[in-house]
This record gives sequence, structure tokens and C-alpha cells, in this order.
Amino acid sequence: MDDKQINQLITRPNESLGLELKNWFDPDSFSGRAKLIKAIIALRNNDGGYLLIGFNDEDGSPNLADAPDDVQTQFHVDKLVALVTKMASHSFEIFVHYPVIDGKHFVLVEVPSGIKSPIVTKSELKDGSNVYVKLNCTYVRTLKANLTPSTAEATWKDWPDLVERCFENREADVGRFVRRHLASAMTGDMKETLGHFLSNSRPPTPADQLHQFLDESLARYQSRIEEQKHKDLPEHGSMEFAASIDGEIGEFRANRDFLNLIQSTNPNWTGWSVFSVVGSADFPSFKPRIVDGAWEALVDIFGTGFMDDLTFWRVAPEGRFYAYHGFEDDFSNGDRTPEPGTALEFVLAILRASECLALSLHFAKAMGATEDGILNATYRWRGISGRTLSSWASPRRMMPSWYTAEQNEVISTISVPIETAPAALGGYVFQATRPLFEVFDGFTLKPDIVDDIVSRLLNRQL
Repeated sequence: MDDKQINQLITRPNESLGLELKNWFDPDSFSGRAKLIKAIIALRNNDGGYLLIGFNDEDGSPNLADAPDDVQTQFHVDKLVALVTKMASHSFEIFVHYPVIDGKHFVLVEVPSGIKSPIVTKSELKDGSNVYVKLNCTYVRTLKANLTPSTAEATWKDWPDLVERCFENREADVGRFVRRHLASAMTGDMKETLGHFLSNSRPPTPADQLHQFLDESLARYQSRIEEQKHKDLPEHGSMEFAASIDGEIGEFRANRDFLNLIQSTNPNWTGWSVFSVVGSADFPSFKPRIVDGAWEALVDIFGTGFMDDLTFWRVAPEGRFYAYHGFEDDFSNGDRTPEPGTALEFVLAILRASECLALSLHFAKAMGATEDGILNATYRWRGISGRTLSSWASPRRMMPSWYTAEQNEVISTISVPIETAPAALGGYVFQATRPLFEVFDGFTLKPDIVDDIVSRLLNRQL
């Protein structure tokens, strides 16, 4: 994780299946070690996530008063790695960061994705007759009856999802092997047939209702902006995303339980998700509200020089999702940041498109969508005329500076089977973003580049 992702994560933390908040505790005590190993194993079984220590899990506020003076010593990475090595059935990497808030260090444990077998405790942790961690126990991130997330021992309800995550990661390995090692030996017909098989592609369906939802949601965004009476809203380009589930889902209403479901099942791959639920007292205007039978929220931060953001989202219980995201190219500050309105960072464009699609599929499954269902999705990019493709935020990737757009708006529509494995999402993101890049003097990204960027997002390797 880079500094920006870390700061985004600690600025507006909300507990979810992929993020656990813990107040301060003694990591050398039996109870403290039990909290650490349970949380880390549960996050690994969740296919990755974050443990944030020193924060109130009720409102996400940092506990500055009780912060120890020697945080980096008490929670040293070597101690945590030794604990995982001793207690977990399979070894895996963890990363420990020590972000600073008001001069106090806090602890952020990053647990990568990539689980291929469930993690089980291989040792007991006990003090005399008091057992703090049992042998042969599997811990998972799960939802309580009120749809709030927690760490607990796995029950029969948790095992199908856990096993599916392991199989999906194994399937991803097979898919990468096929693409990298067999593609060069295939004929054109074989490539087309195998590509169709791996992507589970289906013909697109009519999207009239989806486009209507896209326009209605844009009107809601514009209404919220007018309500805020923004005088400092910069001129900017934007990406919009709208998706709807075609198929059976569970019965939901636009109530607190539905919002808890969306919040708690958000994997939060980037540290600050486009569908993040912000309910802290420090940001009352970001609090989600119900309008026209859907939850919606506007997050608008300008003038910070680092955390500037413009995001609006809507989620309807009928299985419809919308996101509006202002281009970072027009808000960010720094030595490499271009002049507003002059560039489109191609990696950021792919990441935002990927995140919206992957989250919508994640939410669809949480809402009980059947495997034969379809997620129809539409993207709309605006304000791109006169921009040049760039890699200013991704210095390791090179982008020539002569691809320029004359067209101001691009719309792209795709249909994705609900059963699509995460490893296959790159193909759909390539399909969705190809029309955007083509208006830049006919530029086309190679599919394996898009696939790599999507894979890094989903594996928290940005």
C-alpha cells in the first residue's frame, strides 16, 4: 500500500468483512495475542483485508488518549509474523504499517489475498486451564444476525463461501497458465473458442432501463451538488457507472439492514472504495440517505492537496448500482500531477472501472443473485475532449504522450454472468474500456495489461 491508500483507509474507517477495527490492547498478553491471530486468520480466510488497531469499532474514531508511546516496538512486524507462523496451518505474508494521526502512531496490518486452502489453527494458545485459541479452529469474517461484520469460528453457513474463494484462486492460477503458456501455440479458432470458454461471455441484453437509471442517478448527483451550494467545485471530467442484476435475488428494502449488507460485504480493495459508507461525526454531510427508494451518498473533499475526492453513489434494493467519480487528474496535487483537464491517467481509468464492476458483482452475490443471473453494466465517461493519455500516477508504466481525444463523451455497455470468477474480470474490463481508449487516436491497450491491473486491484497489490 502507498501512503495515499493508507491515509484514505485511516481517515474514514468503517468495519466490513475486509476491514476489522480493534481498540488498543496489549499484544503480549494472552488475550491480545488471541485477538491478533483470530483477526489475521479470519482476514486471510476472507481472501485478504486489513486489521486497524487503535480505533473505536463503533464510530471509527482513533483512540489518541490511549495510544502507547512505543507502538512500533509493541506491534513489531517480527512478533506478528512469528505468531502467524506458530499458530496458522499455512504460512502467508503479512505487512505492518504504522500511520500517524496527530503525532500518534497506529497499527495497520495488511493481509494479502490469494488463499488456496482454508487457514486453521495448528496450535493452542492457553494459560493454564484458560484456552484463548483452540486447536484446529477456523476463523472467518462473517455477518451477525443484524448484518454487522465480526470475527468468529466458521459455521456450516460460512464454509461454502470459504471453499469457493479457495477454488477461485486455484482457478485463477489455471487461467493464467493457459493464457501465458498455451496462447502462443494456439490457432486463431482455438484462441477464440478457449477465450469464449474462459470468459463465460454471453450476448448483451437490451439496456434501456439501465440507461434510464444512469440518467436518473446523474440527476440525483446534480441535485446534491446544487444542494451543497458548491462554489469551489473544480471543472472536471467524470466516469459514471450503472449496473443492474438480471435474475432472481433476495427480498430487500431500502432500510438500515440493506445498508449494513452493502457496507459489511465491501472488500475495500483500494482502502477508499467508491461505494464506501462514511458515518463518522467528523463528516456528517457524507452520511448516506434514502431518496426515491435507494440509498445514496455524496463525498466531496476539495482543497486538502492530498485527499481530494468527488464521489457519488446510489444502491437500490432491487439490485441496481450507480457511481459517479470525478477524475483524479483534475483534483490531485503533486509534482507529477498534470494541469486539470489535460490528461487521462489510463491506469486510474481502468482501476475505477474495475472496482465498480467487481464491487457490483460482489454485492449481487451478497444479495442472493443466482449463478445463472447476469449483471448488465453501462459506463459513461465525460469531459475527455482535449485530454492526452498519461501514466502520471503510475510511473512504472509508460504511456506515450501523443494520444489525444477529440470526442467529449463515451458510452460502453457490457453484460457479465454473476458466476464470473474474479480471474476472468480482466476480459470484461478490457471490453468495457476499449471504446474509451479508442477515441484517443485509435489507441488500444493489450488485454494482458488490463488483466494485470485488474488482478493487482483484486489481490491488493497496487
